[in-house]
Amino acid sequence: MSVLEKTREFILQEKMISLTDKGTIMNLDKEVIGSFRGKLIKIGNTYRIRDLNENPVLTVHEKVISLRSTYKFYKGGEQDENQYLGQLKRKLVAIKPSYWFEDPNENQVFTMKGNIFTLKFKILKDGKEVAEIHKKLFKSLLKGTYGVKMNPDLDDDSAMLVLGIVLMLHHEKEENR
Repeated sequence: MSVLEKTREFILQEKMISLTDKGTIMNLDKEVIGSFRGKLIKIGNTYRIRDLNENPVLTVHEKVISLRSTYKFYKGGEQDENQYLGQLKRKLVAIKPSYWFEDPNENQVFTMKGNIFTLKFKILKDGKEVAEIHKKLFKSLLKGTYGVKMNPDLDDDSAMLVLGIVLMLHHEKEENR
């Protein structure tokens, strides 16, 4: 179990001028505790969250041939059906984008409430808030930085799912700019 998986408050910093979707995951003391990265080619991108030893903790694969945005989540570094955790989906028709995360049996586990495109929203589980996301403004113009604060009672696996969800919603925001 890495420091990354035990943490419940994160600062996510994206490298803005980069050929790949990538960034660092820090704790509140701004110590790097992990990283995230996607591939250069945007069609059906695969993202990985890695700990400091570069071990993949979570893999997210963007489904391409789909009417809606869909991201499949896997524990570890491979798209192995035995490690399948569920998927993040976007509502097909909505004035304001609406997302949820469902487990492999298609039960809704997490729902998002707030404005995803300003990176100010909450993640709910069973109607209770488990995470809050907000953009932090720093002096550096080169790096997009935002904070994720999770309920300390959230289990390690759920915390990694929430972190993955936040990264994919940020990706959606960038794609829809």
